[in-house]
Amino acid sequence: MKRFPFFSVIVFLSLLAACAKTAINNSSANSATSLWPLKAGNSWVYTDSIFDNNGNLLNAYNDSTFISSKTTTKNGINFYAYNDSLGWFGADGYVAVDASNTTLYGLDSLNATSPYLFFATVPYDGYVIGSSQDFSNPSCIGTDALYGFASTYTVKGYTCYKTLEDVKDCNGNIIYADVYYISPGVGIVRIEEYSAVPNSTSNALYLDYSQTLGKDKIN
Repeated sequence: MKRFPFFSVIVFLSLLAACAKTAINNSSANSATSLWPLKAGNSWVYTDSIFDNNGNLLNAYNDSTFISSKTTTKNGINFYAYNDSLGWFGADGYVAVDASNTTLYGLDSLNATSPYLFFATVPYDGYVIGSSQDFSNPSCIGTDALYGFASTYTVKGYTCYKTLEDVKDCNGNIIYADVYYISPGVGIVRIEEYSAVPNSTSNALYLDYSQTLGKDKIN
């Protein structure tokens, strides 16, 4: 479901690790206290939903995901295979938690040239984690930015932190936005994808896709 190009084209701020707020002291990616516990066998069941621009539900289905025993290393980061065949990350994706337990990375496949960053804990709301130019439309080069929030949000009974990505065209119009809600010790609780309302002149967005946690099994 994830759009392309995505965060892999963004160069993030090198000071992120120094500025980020540590959410959990235990930095082991396969620990139960990790931002996202990535021990082989851990699993999550989500409800994936697709909406039209009037808010009508077009489709909804259960999406079972799990961490397998496969691992790989990219740019010094240890990644774990994450099977999300029906959902956001796909069947061939890999995910990682950095050593400081403040940042989450994704890798589209073993053939991907570089990982992308999609979540980080931050010192205050609206903190700019990173930004760069967006070349998805070469005739109108825009911007792609990722923002973090230090406040917590209750989603499906879980206490979560969130990040927001928004992509704007060369005229400052928002093309789309993505939101991640992460609960330390659980992982991803909800992902939301927003698209521009057709023919809107006010930068209005509508929720076109969501992936929401139903239950999890953390070993």
